[in-house]
Amino acid sequence: MALNHIKIAKDLQELTLHGSHAFPVALYETSLQLDRSDFLPLHWHKEIQFVYVKSGCVEYRVGGDVLFLKEGEGLFVNAACLHEAKPANVEQSLLFCLNVDPKLLGGHEGSILTAHYVRPYIENNRLPYVVLTGELARTVESTALLLQQRPAYFEMQVWRALLALWEAILRQSKLTEETMQPSMIVHHERAKEMLDYIHRHYQEKITLENLATHVFLSRAECSRFFKKIVGMTPFTYLLHYRLRKSIELLRDSEHSITFIASITGFSTVSYYIEQFKAYTGYSPHVYRKKFFT
Repeated sequence: MALNHIKIAKDLQELTLHGSHAFPVALYETSLQLDRSDFLPLHWHKEIQFVYVKSGCVEYRVGGDVLFLKEGEGLFVNAACLHEAKPANVEQSLLFCLNVDPKLLGGHEGSILTAHYVRPYIENNRLPYVVLTGELARTVESTALLLQQRPAYFEMQVWRALLALWEAILRQSKLTEETMQPSMIVHHERAKEMLDYIHRHYQEKITLENLATHVFLSRAECSRFFKKIVGMTPFTYLLHYRLRKSIELLRDSEHSITFIASITGFSTVSYYIEQFKAYTGYSPHVYRKKFFT
């Protein structure tokens, strides 16, 4: 299943249903193209995620850390951790993303597997990610291929592969039971609050004073903190978010460029077109025609 555009709630939780209650694991084969400004936006989900880069190079941000994953490398992203991805200076990157409900690894609630080998590593703000290389990365790839090809008994094979992968990660001490520092836990929750505020009010005029007051910081500290966690200033993020929302409307509606500019928070259509072209390299009209018709 391809997944180039994901739906997220205003608090950044991904809304996609991953797999089913009977088999809670899902594979997404994702293509990220530089020329159309593809990205997986900042989000989180209750599932754990395993990533494998099939080709190209992908820039991942997990919390405040930026990682560059090359072809043949992988990544484990823990539950409830903010993360995003985009191609890293290559025309196209291809990756597998496996989203797995932890209950598939631990079995029923109260089991020894859940209590000893799953919950301690994913709950209460545990380490947010692990870079996977070598055999661990190849296991993610082979598991993805099982889900893609769906041979006889593939569910059992996927389950065994995921258990083996999880055991190897724990045995090699790739993931520990240590929690993040309390200050980092506060930072992550504060970042979610700031992003939630922007997402709820992006169609309105937002000032740094508004955002800082919302999270009880000074304007200077608010700006420094946001840039540290998200990688850009609040107003650059707001601009990019408005542009991405406009791209969704270009794709999913027949609204005029003028209407899209007004409904996504731009003061004038000329400013919208100018910023859209700077962001994508195309005018909104050309972008819609090139990629969505």
